Amino acid sequence: MNDDFSGPAESTRFPLGSIIPIMASVVQETHQPLLLLLEECVAATTPELYPESTMYPIISNKGCLLESVSSRSKFEPRQKSSEIRLSLQTFTFAMGEEVFIHCKLLAWDPNGLDSTKKACHFVEGHGWELLDNLAQSNLCDCCESKCKSRRQRSVASEKHGMVHKAVIGPFTITDVNS
Repeated sequence: MNDDFSGPAESTRFPLGSIIPIMASVVQETHQPLLLLLEECVAATTPELYPESTMYPIISNKGCLLESVSSRSKFEPRQKSSEIRLSLQTFTFAMGEEVFIHCKLLAWDPNGLDSTKKACHFVEGHGWELLDNLAQSNLCDCCESKCKSRRQRSVASEKHGMVHKAVIGPFTITDVNS
């Protein structure tokens, strides 16, 4: 995406430390309102993930933006519940190589947020914050440990097509000095 999320990026090359705008959306049609979440995202040097793939975790633990702890990466305020926007600061993983971002997306009831269905990022001086309701940021408390999964509900949601895997890329992170 370009800087204001209005269209595709002009280049697939991003200097180290720059921001990559990423947006995902789901078409709601006649469904009840859906909240789009990024459960997990990893960077890899391959368009397909294999057990031997070298991966760099970006989002894990059911919606915790790990990359926000040590960078300017963050979830952007929502324009619609059916889309999610992420400003991802480039990192040193696979610099100069093609990189793909693999994500597991979840479309869910906007009123059903819990520790396994959330979008959390770390804000320096404040700690972990919930994108959709700062008053419920305690749902992000598990981002430093392990967010417990409700096994039965997760399986049920996957059966109903609420989970989707997506890959974006390739793009290249370049050294600012080259």
